[in-house]
Amino acid sequence: MALSKTKLREIVRSLNVTDHSDYCDFLALVFAAAKAEDPSYSYVRYSEDLGVGSANAQSIIVGRRKLTLKAAERLCEALTMTGVQKRYFLNLVEQKRAKSTTERDSIFDERLELKQRLLPTELDRKQLAFFEHWYHAAILEILRLEEARDDAAWLSHELSPTVPESKVEESLKLLTELGYLRRDDQRQRLYPTDVTITTGNEVIGLALVSYHRQMLKLAMDAIEGVAAEERDISALTLMATPELVAKFKDEVAGLRKRFLALAAAETHATEVVQLNMQLFPLKKKTKGDTP
Repeated sequence: MALSKTKLREIVRSLNVTDHSDYCDFLALVFAAAKAEDPSYSYVRYSEDLGVGSANAQSIIVGRRKLTLKAAERLCEALTMTGVQKRYFLNLVEQKRAKSTTERDSIFDERLELKQRLLPTELDRKQLAFFEHWYHAAILEILRLEEARDDAAWLSHELSPTVPESKVEESLKLLTELGYLRRDDQRQRLYPTDVTITTGNEVIGLALVSYHRQMLKLAMDAIEGVAAEERDISALTLMATPELVAKFKDEVAGLRKRFLALAAAETHATEVVQLNMQLFPLKKKTKGDTP
């Protein structure tokens, strides 16, 4: 039996666009689910059902054609996407069409707020909030130092860049509610627990994106804002094959583990630093490239 428009809409609702960070991936997933229901379902049918012209769905999914906001509105109407789901989908379209970093940041912040509204539990919302601001993780690490104080004014002064006292107080409250901080009777202050910082499936994707965006911005500011002797910023541009890229990623993962082991073995730490490592392509994949 041919796939009905009603069934396609049911598929869209079941897949939750808010679980995705790229509308192309979401539309590809919808098509795959529709194809599984009806093997005869084609890109031509899909294009008609989406209201994007007779043969544009495949071009949109593979990124050859960007959705306009007007086309995205029609698509949402065709699939009866409403409320937060519609706003989130349009947000993904806006993100891909954004021209400036400022515009992209504003769009991302809205997506984060939309995601928070849909999270099923208060714990999920608090876990996402932990990754919403870089200083939550920094405060945790600072409080591991023996000379540290759980005083908001002291922490505000110690953080670099400085964070307002009121924000530090909110952070201490959040970290305590999440179980990441607990009163240590011997030290007579809040001290990090051994609870592993994790995020549920509802949170992890957007949470990690938020965290890395913030840390990359701090790294950019450090280029000019931190003395050269206090930082190490370097870069390499390399030729590679897909196999070599995989080896590079393994080496980076191994290096992270070695840094963690060194930090864990240190018993007289006095500083808290951030180490960012990125590996990304500077050449677009061409047809026939190994994925």
